Amino acid sequence: MRALFVALLFPCLGMVHAAEAPDDLVKRALAETATPVRPFVAGGQPAWNGHAVQFLFAPAFDLPEVAGAVRYRFTLKDSAGREHVFFGPKPTVPLTPIWTAVAIGPASLVVQGVDTADVVIGGPSSRRFHRAASFASPVASEVDPAGPARALAALVHSPDLRCWFGSGQPEPQFILYRYPSKIVGAAASALATYAAQQPAPADATEALVAARRAADYLLSMSFPDDAVWAGHPPTYHPTLYRDRLKGHMSAGNYLTNCGAETGRYLLDVHAATKDRRYLDAAVRIAATYEKTQLPEGSWSLFVNPRDGKPASPNVLVPTGVVGFLDQLEVVTGEPRFAPVRTRALAWIMANPVRNWNWQGQFEDVRPLPAYENMTKHEACDFALHLFEQKERKPEELALALELLRYAEDQFVIWAQPPKDTPVSQSADGAAGGKARKWLLPCVLEQYRCYAPVCASSAKLIRTYLAAWRATGDRLHLEKARALGATLAQTQSHVKAPGRYQTWVMLPPGAMWFNCELMAVRAMQELAATR
Repeated sequence: MRALFVALLFPCLGMVHAAEAPDDLVKRALAETATPVRPFVAGGQPAWNGHAVQFLFAPAFDLPEVAGAVRYRFTLKDSAGREHVFFGPKPTVPLTPIWTAVAIGPASLVVQGVDTADVVIGGPSSRRFHRAASFASPVASEVDPAGPARALAALVHSPDLRCWFGSGQPEPQFILYRYPSKIVGAAASALATYAAQQPAPADATEALVAARRAADYLLSMSFPDDAVWAGHPPTYHPTLYRDRLKGHMSAGNYLTNCGAETGRYLLDVHAATKDRRYLDAAVRIAATYEKTQLPEGSWSLFVNPRDGKPASPNVLVPTGVVGFLDQLEVVTGEPRFAPVRTRALAWIMANPVRNWNWQGQFEDVRPLPAYENMTKHEACDFALHLFEQKERKPEELALALELLRYAEDQFVIWAQPPKDTPVSQSADGAAGGKARKWLLPCVLEQYRCYAPVCASSAKLIRTYLAAWRATGDRLHLEKARALGATLAQTQSHVKAPGRYQTWVMLPPGAMWFNCELMAVRAMQELAATR
């Protein structure tokens, strides 16, 4: 029965659409938008899309039933002034019957109950949203295979990383070093990755020394042995940039996904230097995850690192921890932390996969209640995990594809961005939230930073490529290539020539090393795809 349900919900599974012309790909991309993403079921979990402003795939809404109604009239007026009407048994059914005919742009929906005599009864329910544009622009040119290496070299030789070639202390003028676990860690990884290239760059030795300086600086800041989160690096700098670290961003708080990210950076430094200290530091991070894992399988998201007490009720969506432990096992060849990973995966299946609460968990946005700040990063991470399984069940592939469609539904902008934003924006989100500045196609980061970021494009590129490898469906490959073409376009800006601009817009904003590094790796993967 479960296999039948999967086949009915995702009829394209297992089908390879070979030799499709570009026009056929575009037509199929539109037709596939009629399939909803995690439609609302009355009496089940809360509706995940209450704060969403755009939909690419046919949405379903948590609208109230009307006493005495036997069916419901759906009337949608689109941006072209056309009205689309259909009837459904419940006010919560997806808009599938009319969806592919709805014009791109603002749309208003009214749902009314109808009695046995076809008379409207009760008050209407309504919802306004943006009908997003579907994929319509296959790219003709191939990815420049030299682009990622050029971007990595430009990053390594930028003024922002110069401090690691000299003093070994963060550059005071580069204020993003206020997030050491992320930014210092990414600097160390970028330097090590650059030095490890073959053939080796002329300054590989100097870059490797700089990588060590950055990694050693980060290790010197890690929480001490008597702290609950021993060996993990701080999310917020404990002594510098105090004027930039306010509210929830204090040295007394720790975001527990940071250790996994830094652990992977340390594994990069270890791979380049063969210095056991960096591997040992990564193992120590994993050991602390092992000690602090909650009985249900995850971790408190925001804590006091000394005593481990939660600073918010939010729970970590631990896809990053799973990825870190996967990589650590490959490096060490030891399954020591496999039980930790297994419990974390079970938690993911029992929580965000069930309630669809893929909440944003970023250091510069305070933790928020469920569904208020959705993102796609953890959803795509879990999709990648599922796509890459050697022995994958049909329902796991179906889930991975639904996660990918959710990410595209809410965060990919192929054309004509929405004019509204979901909720109040963070400072970064407000600065980048003017859609007329965006380079298209692009991918938005989160509801609270509703702006295009290269790391978000990188995550979708990698997920589309994984979907293509898993299904053979060329449409996924073409979507990855289209997003990659925009990232390549950002390399030509005079502000930072060669680098993948963090903010996919003109003019670009501040550069985040971790985002650039994700873009470099995604573009390397895309360039190697044939």
